[in-house]
Amino acid sequence: MLVQESPSNLTALRRRLRITRPASYFTMASGGLGFGLAAAVGIALAERDTGRGRPVVAVIGDGSFHYSVQALWTAARLRLPIAVVVPVNHQYAILKAFADLKETPGVPGLDLPGLDITAVAHGYGCATTVVETPEQLGEALAVALAADRPTVLPVPISTDVPRIL
Repeated sequence: MLVQESPSNLTALRRRLRITRPASYFTMASGGLGFGLAAAVGIALAERDTGRGRPVVAVIGDGSFHYSVQALWTAARLRLPIAVVVPVNHQYAILKAFADLKETPGVPGLDLPGLDITAVAHGYGCATTVVETPEQLGEALAVALAADRPTVLPVPISTDVPRIL
């Protein structure tokens, strides 16, 4: 099960994933931000309570991560084995891309320097592992999905702002 809320990385993610199973990929229908972590918790609860037990992976950008970060507390409290992959580019890259598209440079408040995803995740009771290289991701995901609580996996990525069109 994949929950996706990393809008500036959506194109790259879709190029690498084949979505073939119904009810296995969840994303936003429009530009609303903040649904991803809460959706991952709800899906993990449904998987546990129905007995299906499919693993849940959430890919949540570092900007989107902070819209509903308190969902991590619920996931930790209920010991849900969710792997939360957080592409970290220290900015609201999708909003910068929209600003570029609309030719409105210099929009304030779109940089996110100094946010410590690991410390925040620990504060809510989650395990964490920083994934520094692509080769580390598979092992980190396997460990996270075998855990008895949520694991947050910050992944440093490029700070290049993607083009919208």
